[in-house]
Amino acid sequence: MVSVYFFKLSDKTEYDVNLLPENFKDHCKKKESIAAAKALLSMGVKNLRYDENKKPWADNCFVSISHSKDMVAVCTSDKPVGIDIEFMSTDRDLGKIAKRFYKGKELEYFNNSLTAETFYEIWTKKEAYSKISGQGTVEIFEGFDVLNLLDYEFQTETIGNFALSICEKK
Repeated sequence: MVSVYFFKLSDKTEYDVNLLPENFKDHCKKKESIAAAKALLSMGVKNLRYDENKKPWADNCFVSISHSKDMVAVCTSDKPVGIDIEFMSTDRDLGKIAKRFYKGKELEYFNNSLTAETFYEIWTKKEAYSKISGQGTVEIFEGFDVLNLLDYEFQTETIGNFALSICEKK
């Protein structure tokens, strides 16, 4: 079962790395990382650690973290999971970006609507999947069609000006 927590960072909150367990201090330098770690600990994550690629993992669940602008999203699951949140900027040529990075069904799906919501739905699905697969984002974005994945489930929500996708292995 997936548990998700997303929130807006506040200028009024103190993001002090010294309030975290000792093993977090090398990996949690920015306020986004500190806030995400605190959220995961409050969700019951046990022995949260970071591997050599700065990917979070825990003893009692799979975890994933994402942030964009002042929003942070974290999730836990009993299966491999990835999360991505993106601010839906319309100041970019989304059609040109889609033509470069989207494949097959992705490009067809985007071209049928030509909306920022559709563009970011696909984008966040690709990034969420990249967090599970261990592949780099270049390989994920240029190498395949995320809408053809059969062994993964995706959920996407639009929250204000943000798109949020969760990818979980079936």
